[in-house]
Amino acid sequence: MNSQILNIAFEESIDTQAINHMRNSFSAFGDDAEFHEQPDKGIQASIFLLTMSSIAIIFGGAFVKKLGDKAAEDAYGVIKSGLASVYQKYFGANPEYKMIITASAKEKAPKTKYSLILSLYCIGKQGERVKLLYDTNWTKEQFDKVTDLYLAAISEFVSKDTGDIQTILNTTPCIMQPNLIAWDETTNDLVFINPIPESVRI
Repeated sequence: MNSQILNIAFEESIDTQAINHMRNSFSAFGDDAEFHEQPDKGIQASIFLLTMSSIAIIFGGAFVKKLGDKAAEDAYGVIKSGLASVYQKYFGANPEYKMIITASAKEKAPKTKYSLILSLYCIGKQGERVKLLYDTNWTKEQFDKVTDLYLAAISEFVSKDTGDIQTILNTTPCIMQPNLIAWDETTNDLVFINPIPESVRI
């Protein structure tokens, strides 16, 4: 993948309509966006949130600098539009698809409220890898609001080493990268997410 552009990696089992809608929307970015089909992960790792999401949107450095320009705020609308079909298919109260994990011939829902389908990724100037999470139960309004917040936070973090993401990394030690961050609707802040149960001592 080109580390300077917007890369969209998606697993082959992801709904074709959702991917085509995203392709059409992101075509506004021209050569600054590339799609990469990947084979399905198969049986999931034990720490689900640390694996790559089924749709991973990876923000490259040069692309993020463009996001930082005031004129590039239009890009927020393009990205939200591209994710609209993903939301419809995989999020909200009645999604068309629900994530099911198959292991040892048993099927079960993942034990997390965060989506294993969609995440945003970025890398800081010091090589810190960050994964921004979506709650599968957020309304469309919350989903869009959080996308705006995440894009602004990514822009500050990648371009300037400042902002909410950098503050979280400075104050919260991360045992295993990527650093997991999500929006907390009760405080309206970005917060660090620890994927490892408290009962596990590492």
